[in-house]
Amino acid sequence: MNRVAPRSLDEDLCPVPHEMLQALMRQNGAAARALPEDQRSRLAVFCYRKAHLRRLGLEIAATCSARALVEEAGHAGELIFRQSRDPAATLASDTYLTAREGRRPVTLCSYKG
Repeated sequence: MNRVAPRSLDEDLCPVPHEMLQALMRQNGAAARALPEDQRSRLAVFCYRKAHLRRLGLEIAATCSARALVEEAGHAGELIFRQSRDPAATLASDTYLTAREGRRPVTLCSYKG
């Protein structure tokens, strides 16, 4: 593997149809086992790179081999593989998620007249 830039980091296109991504979001990452491993690894990296899909990315990465993730994203794939083995610890230190816990949701209309 002598690639300078892993292909998944060059593109920001979802590797599966949006309907399938929505179904995976409703279920969990283990449902992605029906996909070929190269597509699963692309999807895991894609989701991991999106803060709001990181948990799904780790769930999907847990169904992939280290080799597939490294081929997809280089050193980042190795990191994702290791983090997928203990997603609770990984997500606990995620500042995007922890900053929002315990907060009331934002509403657009709260005018009291």
